[in-house]
Amino acid sequence: MARGAGLHGWLSAVAAAALAVGACRRGPDLEVMRTAIRDADLAFANATKERGAEGWASFFADSGVMVTPGHNYVGRPVIRELMAPELGDTTRSLTWSPTSVEVSPGGHLGYTIGRWERTARSGDSTVTRRGSYVTIWKKQGDGTWKVVLDIGNADPPK
Repeated sequence: MARGAGLHGWLSAVAAAALAVGACRRGPDLEVMRTAIRDADLAFANATKERGAEGWASFFADSGVMVTPGHNYVGRPVIRELMAPELGDTTRSLTWSPTSVEVSPGGHLGYTIGRWERTARSGDSTVTRRGSYVTIWKKQGDGTWKVVLDIGNADPPK
């Protein structure tokens, strides 16, 4: 009888260890990742509002890509230079907010979909354009999320 009790105790210990190892091997908490990506997107918008092209470019990965009609711009310095005139003009503003966030099962890639608004003032008139965007985010080695691809499309004129 003592031998059976010892075996039962040993099997219980092995089962507990297996459960502990299994718990350690669980994948990333995708809801936590979604929140982190949403927060990164909102911080991206805030940095752009506060620091213009420098804030915009700071959220791109070194080899990030910005897709525009007819051309893809690659790399943070190129993207900063492209956006400097638009984001440095104090008569214009650009705002956006994510409406949807997804993350890959492995937790290394994610994307945001959202709506943007650009307002330009000229004299007594204001022109507002709206559209949609998709931003693909990649988790960096330091745990931060950086933009690897950004594309936006304007709504059709009304």
